[in-house]
Amino acid sequence: MTFGPFYRRRFAGIFVRLGVLLVVLTYAAKAEAGAISVENAWTRATPKGAKVAAGYLTIKNNGDQPDRLVSARADFAGKTEIHLMNSVDGVMQMRPATDGVAVPPKDTVALEPNAYHLMFMDLAAPLQEGESVRGELTFERAGNVAVTFQVMGIGAQGPEGHQHHQH
Repeated sequence: MTFGPFYRRRFAGIFVRLGVLLVVLTYAAKAEAGAISVENAWTRATPKGAKVAAGYLTIKNNGDQPDRLVSARADFAGKTEIHLMNSVDGVMQMRPATDGVAVPPKDTVALEPNAYHLMFMDLAAPLQEGESVRGELTFERAGNVAVTFQVMGIGAQGPEGHQHHQH
């Protein structure tokens, strides 16, 4: 059985819409452990040969006790660190956040561009827009949280509709 151009275009359109829906559902997924939930995990696509990328996400502490993001790892990177970017005397500086990231009770903390973020180093392969990559966050109280990062475009500033919370 062969399909004419009309049906091929129609099927192609359906598959594209299903792919977009799958990306949205994957991206919208929430990861949880104890009182901690992690949402909106994303990273940017990288050019061929790039060995580093940054990861961003939102952490919610729904509990009555403070918690702390103490470490992270990623299946696609040889090393992952928590970093902080801030301005010192008008110059942006990035350094490892050796004490992790505090997550106060009943509060939300965003890891976002130009603030706290994850640094993925020694990438195994370039990150390609539209794919999903896996990692894991470790919290002082809640323990480990498996996270899926949606790979956005190279110049992405964050997902549409994402609320930025600076802490």
